[in-house]
Amino acid sequence: MAGKALRRKILSDVQEKGGVDYLFEQIASGNTLTKMAVEYGCSRQYLGSSLNKVPEYEKAMNEARRHAADALVEQGLTMVDDLDGGSTSSEIAATREKVQWRKFMASSYNQDRYGTRPQTNVNISVGDMHLDALRKVNSDLAAIHKEDLEREAKTIDADYEDVSDE
Repeated sequence: MAGKALRRKILSDVQEKGGVDYLFEQIASGNTLTKMAVEYGCSRQYLGSSLNKVPEYEKAMNEARRHAADALVEQGLTMVDDLDGGSTSSEIAATREKVQWRKFMASSYNQDRYGTRPQTNVNISVGDMHLDALRKVNSDLAAIHKEDLEREAKTIDADYEDVSDE
């Protein structure tokens, strides 16, 4: 029963703070359900399932994640900009890892904009193309030669018939 009371508290608190608009703003700004769950003293999964039970909240959170991808990329840029000439190699390495993670999350949230699609590679070999062209020319010449032989045979037959008629 304590779970239902907490769920009611979460839903009423979100509603008081602005409902769909509040959730959208929180998620789109880069806030995570994990951080929000800490405020309610529950797990991320519990908070997520509680909010997803309201269809409007679920829709708002899904749409907000697409916008959160932009926030994550901007956070990464800020982190890189904050590095200066005095940054140690460990600070640079840590920043690099954080930026990589944000890039991963951005591609997860908005595949169309930040996703890495598999590239289709096409290999064209000039040698193979040349051989294919030669095969085609050879087959065309063979067909022409066959037609010539058939015409010649008809001509010989016609000539033979003319001679035998005399």
